[in-house]
Amino acid sequence: MTRRSWLLLAILLLLEGVLVAGVFLPSPHSGGDNAGYVALAQALAGGEGYTEVWDPARPPHTKYPPVFPLLLAFALAAGAAGWASLKAVPVVAALAAVAGVFLWARRRLGEGAGFAVALLTGLSPSLLYHAHWLLSDVPFLAFTALALWQLEAFTREADERDAPGGRPGRAALALSVVLVALAAFTRTAGLPLAVAAVGACAWRRRRWREAAALGVGVGVPALLWALRGRVAGPGEGRYGSEFFLRDPYQPDLGAAGVADFAVRVGENLTGYGLRFLPETLLGSASPALVGLLLAVLALALAGWVRALRRSPGAAELFVPLYAGLIVLWPAVWSGDRFALPLVPLLLVYGAEAAHALLERRRVGAGPRRALLAGAALLVALPALGDWVRARDGAARCRGALAVAGPWACGGLALVDFAAAARWAGEHLPPGSAALVRKPRIWYAESGVPARTYPFSEASGALVAEARRAGAEYVVLDYLGGQGARFVGAALAEAPEAFCEVARFGGAGDVPATRILRLLPPGETSASRRTAEGIVLAECAGGPSVRIRDTTATGPDGWRIPILGH
Repeated sequence: MTRRSWLLLAILLLLEGVLVAGVFLPSPHSGGDNAGYVALAQALAGGEGYTEVWDPARPPHTKYPPVFPLLLAFALAAGAAGWASLKAVPVVAALAAVAGVFLWARRRLGEGAGFAVALLTGLSPSLLYHAHWLLSDVPFLAFTALALWQLEAFTREADERDAPGGRPGRAALALSVVLVALAAFTRTAGLPLAVAAVGACAWRRRRWREAAALGVGVGVPALLWALRGRVAGPGEGRYGSEFFLRDPYQPDLGAAGVADFAVRVGENLTGYGLRFLPETLLGSASPALVGLLLAVLALALAGWVRALRRSPGAAELFVPLYAGLIVLWPAVWSGDRFALPLVPLLLVYGAEAAHALLERRRVGAGPRRALLAGAALLVALPALGDWVRARDGAARCRGALAVAGPWACGGLALVDFAAAARWAGEHLPPGSAALVRKPRIWYAESGVPARTYPFSEASGALVAEARRAGAEYVVLDYLGGQGARFVGAALAEAPEAFCEVARFGGAGDVPATRILRLLPPGETSASRRTAEGIVLAECAGGPSVRIRDTTATGPDGWRIPILGH
């Protein structure tokens, strides 16, 4: 790279650091995936293998590919022990993603336009949002962008050596294999990149050895991963099997048919075109911004067709493969984070098409640059406005966190749930297990294995699942309506089978979270059903623990308890 390129890259990383810092939140996410990744990383760092340590049966994990948990495990080995410190991984990934986009776009468009594409990608509200959560989306974008850059460099080097007997360097090929494999094993949705890389070598250049090296380098680990899942059993579920269900979150609905896939395509095309892509690139799906996004899409499509006709490479094959995947899968999975890898591709193809159009109309170099810069500014301003709003929201959240601890921004019910988990980790007998709404968060905060209680009101369903799991405890929470509905149904059916161990919160509008003990068969408590509702008796052996203020946090409140076990 030239000295100017290095300077532009340094400026870009500095700007991205400012953008990420402005909206950064040190708190954990209210979804279970963050805690699940931490638990997998802990298992890897502790030598327990790739295991679902939060589950009482501790089955092998077969759903999430292992690269992101491995990155977190390295952070644990380096001394990270809290939610905020582990977030160094996605933050560094955000910087790497922007750098990778710049390196790739610079090869396609030149330094100035490459800088603009990378900056617009770095401004993406979706990228900035996911850069402070423990999720694999930003690392996946980083490895994808770096892989596209290296594949571009690799194929160009191959073309330059196309004199008789010439072959691309082994180092360039090896780095391409590594980066493609890292992308594919960060997210399962990265497999289209591997197919695109192999296809680009085989289709246009007839470089069978290089295609074979890429195929073996990614295909063999992918095959081993698939075989591991098949031998180990479903564990938490596999994307391959869930893909063919009508609704992965309602497996009882059965497999999807041809008509279901047709409906998916329609829903996903509408969702991505009118909501997720505008939100990912521009921060909003208002009519004006949807119109701007559709203009970008039209230009990008023209640029992609032009590139496909001129010199198809891995990027040109990756676009339809990845886009086809996300419009075919269940609509309940769809969202802005899956649109994120398309952002730099749309911007590059759109810029190439706009540049070609202006050249055909014989617009001079100076006016052409001014028009392209104006178009980039038109895209940047809505995203920048969204960043300002996100920065202000993050500041308010950080104020709440300083008062009420790491879960404060998730709502009082989540604060109570986390407090119950921490208490359980310190006071429940060793070897205990529980049924809860969010087992991975429960485990991260307690070290007590857990499963989700069954979402069923059928007679005996919750008790039967507790017996299968070896779970003596059930948590009645208010993280949505499931606890009151499904745990409540079990209590209404047989209140005498439960007693109360502890309760947390209840000082505000949210009812207290309760840890209940499921008594062994043949034992009963004084819990009863009355006209006013269920009256829970205290468990024998001592009064129920009652902690109304769950917002008080000590000096270790920000450490993840399982990382100290």
